[in-house]
Amino acid sequence: MYNRIEEHTKDFSLSKYNFLKISYLIKLIEESDRFSTQCNTCSENKKLLANMVEEIPFLDDIEHRQPYEKQFNQIRRHFHREHGFIAPYRFSATYALVGILTGSLLSAFVSFFISGFNIDVLLVGAVVGLIVGYFIGSVKELKYRKSKKMI
Repeated sequence: MYNRIEEHTKDFSLSKYNFLKISYLIKLIEESDRFSTQCNTCSENKKLLANMVEEIPFLDDIEHRQPYEKQFNQIRRHFHREHGFIAPYRFSATYALVGILTGSLLSAFVSFFISGFNIDVLLVGAVVGLIVGYFIGSVKELKYRKSKKMI
């Protein structure tokens, strides 16, 4: 299958390669191969993935791309639900957002009681919260990266 992907994508630009999520398709193929002995759905997905590889040359046409993306998301969802995979940057993005909100609220609360409302303190709190949240999320993702549980 990998040779077929290489044949179909040799003339693709980087943006088209990324738009069609070819690297994720390769990851789905690898993980389906790995789990196919333990999981019936993964062994069935191998057949779907082979068909998806053959669809690559026709994906410029929206009629071909919609079923491709639907199957792609269905297989990816299976790995998330059944095998414990996560999306890249899931925790770092979520924790960064929570950090911004928490830092902003805490700094606004502290600023209000110390010197009235000060926008500079609010911004500093948001930035510190962003950094701390992103760091905590990245540390949590590190476990998944090491175990290669990201799709």
